[in-house]
Amino acid sequence: MNIAIVDDNEQDRNDVLTYCQNYIHTNFSLEESSVHITTFDSGEALLAKYDAGTFDLVILDIYMTGITGLETAKKIRESDSEVSIIFLTSSDEHILEGYRVFAIGYFIKPLAEHQKEFTETFDFIFPKLLKKKGGITLKVNGSPIDISYSDIIYIDVFDSHNINFHLDNKVLVSLMSYGEACDILLKDERFLEFNHRMILNMDYVENMELESFRMTDGSELSISRRKRQDVKVAYMNHIINK
Repeated sequence: MNIAIVDDNEQDRNDVLTYCQNYIHTNFSLEESSVHITTFDSGEALLAKYDAGTFDLVILDIYMTGITGLETAKKIRESDSEVSIIFLTSSDEHILEGYRVFAIGYFIKPLAEHQKEFTETFDFIFPKLLKKKGGITLKVNGSPIDISYSDIIYIDVFDSHNINFHLDNKVLVSLMSYGEACDILLKDERFLEFNHRMILNMDYVENMELESFRMTDGSELSISRRKRQDVKVAYMNHIINK
């Protein structure tokens, strides 16, 4: 996971860095906390190195010399709708504007006086970011291939020893039993077993109809009659909690 901290005040920038590092090391294992944090002293410095997907979380000071945090966030949103943004501020004056660029929260400065709010915000967002970055190693044609959970649209059975992993633009056939795939994927709340030996990623559902799911790649996936009610409830809960 990659995090950017952007603040033109060196002390504030270092304070945020320290709080982030302490939170991660306190709440997550070494394997889970494989996080790289980069600091920037201006919005211009961040944007000069920014491409969509570069960072999973950007923590932006609102009041900076040069381009402001809000202006920086607007530039980011022109190319990246997925990155999470948290603003740093000493005032609630621009909170409404922050939500217009889909910020997920605010850190109030000085952080030493608002540790509870910092922790609550990270308690909310950090597990979601870790889950989003989760992935699986497949054995394809004898070679290991790492794929992200977020790239999997659905899986079905190729034969008793192989699983089809349907991705956005290709299908990978992996040496794996269906039971192994279940044990891995169903631990992630995005995945749902909707039919016999079939699992889909609910983030890729375009529409749920009475007897099937229409996926964003155009696939029509039939829902098991026996599972229909439970599947409907699970999908609606996913939409509500997303």
